[in-house]
Amino acid sequence: MTIYYTSNNGSTGFDVTTSGTLPSSWASKTGTWQVGTTQLVGSHTRSFGSATHGDGDAALLTGISAVADMQVSFSQKIPGLTATMAPMLGVLLRMDTGYANGYAILVDQTGTLGALRFLLFKRVGGSFTFLSSSSAIAGITFASTDTVTLRAQAQGTTISMKLWPTRIAEPAAWQFSATDSAITAAGYCGLYYALDGAGAASMAVTDVVVSDLPAVVVATPGTMVAGGAMTVSGTYAGQDPPGLNFQFDSAGYSAAASPTIAAGAFSFTATAPAAGSHTVSVQETNNTAITGTSGSFTTATGAVTVTTPGGVLSGQSMTVSGTYSGAAPTGLNYRFDSAGYVAASGATIGGGGYSFTVIAPGFGPHTVSVQEANATSITATSGGFTANVAPNDAAIAYSPYNWNIQSTAATTANAGAYLRVLFTGGTCALAFDVTAMASPATQIWWRIDNGPWTQATLAATIACTVPAATAGNADVPYHLLEVVVKAMTETQNRWNAGTSTRLVFTGIGLAAGAAVLAPLTAPLRVLAYGDSITEGVRTLGETAASDTDRNDAAMGWAYRLGALLGAEVGVVGFGAQGLSVTGSGNVPVLGGSWNAQYAGASRGFSAAPDLVVINIGTNDGATNTVVAMTALLNNLISTCPARPIAVLRPFNGAQAANLQAAIAACSNPAACRWVDTTGFFNTAFGADALNLHPSGPNNIARVAPLIAAALRPFLAGGGAPGFRAGFQRSLLG
Repeated sequence: MTIYYTSNNGSTGFDVTTSGTLPSSWASKTGTWQVGTTQLVGSHTRSFGSATHGDGDAALLTGISAVADMQVSFSQKIPGLTATMAPMLGVLLRMDTGYANGYAILVDQTGTLGALRFLLFKRVGGSFTFLSSSSAIAGITFASTDTVTLRAQAQGTTISMKLWPTRIAEPAAWQFSATDSAITAAGYCGLYYALDGAGAASMAVTDVVVSDLPAVVVATPGTMVAGGAMTVSGTYAGQDPPGLNFQFDSAGYSAAASPTIAAGAFSFTATAPAAGSHTVSVQETNNTAITGTSGSFTTATGAVTVTTPGGVLSGQSMTVSGTYSGAAPTGLNYRFDSAGYVAASGATIGGGGYSFTVIAPGFGPHTVSVQEANATSITATSGGFTANVAPNDAAIAYSPYNWNIQSTAATTANAGAYLRVLFTGGTCALAFDVTAMASPATQIWWRIDNGPWTQATLAATIACTVPAATAGNADVPYHLLEVVVKAMTETQNRWNAGTSTRLVFTGIGLAAGAAVLAPLTAPLRVLAYGDSITEGVRTLGETAASDTDRNDAAMGWAYRLGALLGAEVGVVGFGAQGLSVTGSGNVPVLGGSWNAQYAGASRGFSAAPDLVVINIGTNDGATNTVVAMTALLNNLISTCPARPIAVLRPFNGAQAANLQAAIAACSNPAACRWVDTTGFFNTAFGADALNLHPSGPNNIARVAPLIAAALRPFLAGGGAPGFRAGFQRSLLG
């Protein structure tokens, strides 16, 4: 309810000297009033209380919202009554701003002094038409000294009114109603001055009130979570209420906090009642009789679960997911461990499940908790999970040229590939994706702080133990982890998509609060291409049933070059491969695989190797490989310009002449070095039954040192003591 005008000045009333302005006595007024701006009858130029004209002046309240259903009341003092005239102000309803369409209600004498009745007019297209009049208002005799209140209402097609002196109580029922459908559009209310041709009279009104009709509609909520936040909304007719009260069932009304009220609609947030069936009622604070009640709705005890995450990489995106019961939450909050809750952005919620993406916490063990934003008491916590060091973390040093390093996985198809990293804390675990691992599974070596090498068959998690000598040692804040790919079976796919023996490394699990640091690497890089001899096949003999148990790349001649040359070595060896024959495990010929890690993953040469070593040809038999080898050399010369390429004579001498012919035929023979390995491999010191594969000790003690000695002249510094000392200084910082 809003009072739009109050004045008890009986002598001045509405009288003004200039049309379109309000009387000076209107000291307490609200809204915008149009006064005397349009003459309804005759040629009026002044407004209410005019001494020269006494018929048809109007004041229209246009500073509030136009509505179709409205109720207006005001009080006035009757200046005098005769048997034929009642000098009183009437009311306008649903009037447009041009005074062209609307209703007017006037009060008139019936012919008996003190007996008053209502006259109802409609104005359509600028012309008034009489609609109907009432009988004398029953039970009340009005006096010329009375102060009376007029209340009129338009609701739908019904126009209702009542009039009573303030010396008695307001009548409970309307005294007169009429039905008309001519004007249904929203409009404004106003006051109308009509003396029916009699002399002018000064009149005043007090407390012009525009109030709503009993028309609050409350939308029925859906299923809510008991104890959670719920939105109560609906519509209202008439003017904006200054506030709202609400109650669930018959619990008693309380004020709605910060309701949104505008343009005939409202909404506010409340706490849902206990589990069960309920209604919610809303009333206007300025007129508590105006009330609406929703249909029945249900509140349910809600619950939420959190799936324990897996494969989490610190600092990268991770998905949090789970289920909920009861009403769908309006939003979700989350936290790691015991940190404060924050809102989950972009959560997908529906069908009893949810998911959202966040940035994973720091290295170490964690839990994640989720709560419903609209019911923060509904909370769940996941099982423990570990945020691993990501495989593309800059602190991890990988062997060159044989890893495909991405944000979520580092993948290699080569035995002899390795990695190193420094870390703090007392725990360490390696994580792998083994969902597509073929059998027999790939094997690795690992060690920490130069402790004993430990062999492990690839699994989703491999725990690594810090040696007792350095575990918890205050003088050893960082520990060095080293991992080498020991063996991949030759009998299964490792090149194409699908099930394969490729190693897929997905991170390192560390203690909470741990840190990682990149170890210094050797200043030189060597890329070694070859076949099973390069891969380390049968370095452990031939008696084991599985070839992964027979093979060890760490005992191969190519892997051993790293320590002998002071270099990082990328071993790229595939059993059975040649220049004219494909390798085992679907590997193409060397000319088709030299620049690929495996199918779909290219080999990067942005940091070109300081030396390329090729030991190929043993598997090509008597095939003429000159063209294939020449093409391979040309590709390497183009890709790694100004870098030496050492071509080793196969240990059994196969293809020696063809390989040398290819060197002579390539685009830059001077870039290529022929290394005669005659006598390097003495089968008396260990070999397989074919006399093709050196044993591991033979490689370590004889073959690798001989090859390293032959290669040193091709490297910067020539492998001289001065070079080696410089390398040692670089490792020491």
